[in-house]
Amino acid sequence: MAEAVIKISELRDLADSLFERLKGQGFDHVEVKQSQYWKVYFANAFDVSAPSLVMGDIYDDLNDVRAEVKGSDDGDAVWHAFMHFSGLVNFVAYAAESGGLVKRTAMENPQ
Repeated sequence: MAEAVIKISELRDLADSLFERLKGQGFDHVEVKQSQYWKVYFANAFDVSAPSLVMGDIYDDLNDVRAEVKGSDDGDAVWHAFMHFSGLVNFVAYAAESGGLVKRTAMENPQ
């Protein structure tokens, strides 16, 4: 397999574009009916042997990402924030597929 790189700037642009697309379609928030979900720990996801499942929680993910963003900028724990952010992104994908994305109502003030 040839070596390749993925630029952080491209990933950011792609993520921004996807979130802007949701916003442009009028989606305002995600309805949480169940916060717990199954996931594969990121370090095991790239191992070719069968990984073990672990239980994740959307609120844990959200609180950890918030704390990491507000925390120091030393970069040592950025992997931890991305691990939790991936849970949130997977949740948005699940909500988009299952009807859990909610559009703002006409009475709500768009921000």
